[in-house]
Amino acid sequence: MSTRATRRSLAAADLKDHLHDIQDNVVAPILMRYGRHIFVKFTDGAKARAWLRNLRDRVNARQQEHGTRFTVNIAFTYEGLKAIGLSRPSLESFPEAFRVGMRGRARVVGDVGPHAPEHWQGGLGGPDIHAMAWLRTDSDDGREKAMRIFRAEMEATGGVEIRFVQDTMALAHENGIGSEGQHFGFVDPISEPPIEGANVPSYPGDGVLEPDGTWRPLKPGEFLLGYEDEADPAGAQAPEPFELRLNGTYLVFRKLYQDVAAFRRYMATAAKALYGSDDDNHQELVAAKMMGRWRSGCPLDLSPDKDDPAIAADPQRRNNFTYAGDDEGLRCPLGSHLRRSNPRTTPLKRATAVRRHRLIRRGVEYGPLLKEGALEDDGVDRGLINMFIQADVERQFEFVQKEWMKGGEFIGLDPNEQDPINGVGGEGSQMLVPGATQPFLFDLPNFIKVKGGEYLFVPGLKALEGLIEQKF
Repeated sequence: MSTRATRRSLAAADLKDHLHDIQDNVVAPILMRYGRHIFVKFTDGAKARAWLRNLRDRVNARQQEHGTRFTVNIAFTYEGLKAIGLSRPSLESFPEAFRVGMRGRARVVGDVGPHAPEHWQGGLGGPDIHAMAWLRTDSDDGREKAMRIFRAEMEATGGVEIRFVQDTMALAHENGIGSEGQHFGFVDPISEPPIEGANVPSYPGDGVLEPDGTWRPLKPGEFLLGYEDEADPAGAQAPEPFELRLNGTYLVFRKLYQDVAAFRRYMATAAKALYGSDDDNHQELVAAKMMGRWRSGCPLDLSPDKDDPAIAADPQRRNNFTYAGDDEGLRCPLGSHLRRSNPRTTPLKRATAVRRHRLIRRGVEYGPLLKEGALEDDGVDRGLINMFIQADVERQFEFVQKEWMKGGEFIGLDPNEQDPINGVGGEGSQMLVPGATQPFLFDLPNFIKVKGGEYLFVPGLKALEGLIEQKF
């Protein structure tokens, strides 16, 4: 058993020498369109570790096997770490939010009503989910071949049972901007916070605004354990020992069902309510006001009155904005989804350092597109699998959900006003849209419903080996 390490961390300059030890999809996305998220239970610790020993060779490998190029990643719940034999001192060193799990923290983040855990699928958030392995490959056929290899190794060792499977496929947006297109028709993703020392391309607006108007990457400890962060050279100090947390991170998995038909219907209703017209132009304006960007990806802050695809197509411009001079939300509503998730320089009623609440999002879609023009749901499950990467679940994901998405007081709105896209809608819900003829939307539908989620620990590769060999 390892002895406890002294308080220490690495600097951003050290990161380049450790990139090989960090699981794929953390520092940079895996650009393979087909995915499968496999949630498992460990029924025998020793046999599960034998299975993990085989799986370890496939993590980050992207090897050709039986003509199939695929990669595997692995992450653990608190119950899963316990099941494979992590020591009690190390288990108890994990932060409370991770130990309790997403189901136990549901009320903290506003997963109530239609989002509540009693509606979740596949036992997600429950004690029988011990780990998530996710496959990425280039085709549906390749995904099935990879799954056969995955199952064969699982059956060979025993000790592991599949509890829930979720397939994904990144949708290509019609204008080609961004790597994915979202079911509501918006380009996604456009911007992610860059990590200092990661040597991954970043663009103006992605990081932290400096006094001279330039943008810099965030310290690696905001997203990776074992490194300096924006507040402390020592970074996050959990879990222990240092070798367990080094190059690891926390991943928040969220399955979000999207009611595309309801979204389309509401655009007409809302356009009529706000502007007195439900023509296509006003419907597009309403969608942009709710999201904070036009569907092309052009931000309202740079082009508030009409879409500008040229801005959307320019990585030097499409995220280079601050909301300066728009304290009332005339260009971009204060309560729009984009502005809530990253207020930038918006004056906040509750002072906080925005840079300490950033998230790397690895979102990918599931389910087929709803037929163009359809205004009634076809009964098919479709939506978004969101995976948020951070060093502190409570300070980052939970804070953003609780303080910024599920309330309005922090930004000077009615305390009960929630995010118009993924808040709890229904009777009494509202959104302020300054500048509209009638500046309030009321009784917004629940366009998104949480269908399940997990808090997961994604260890570095050396730490994964240590877990398998019971060194911690």
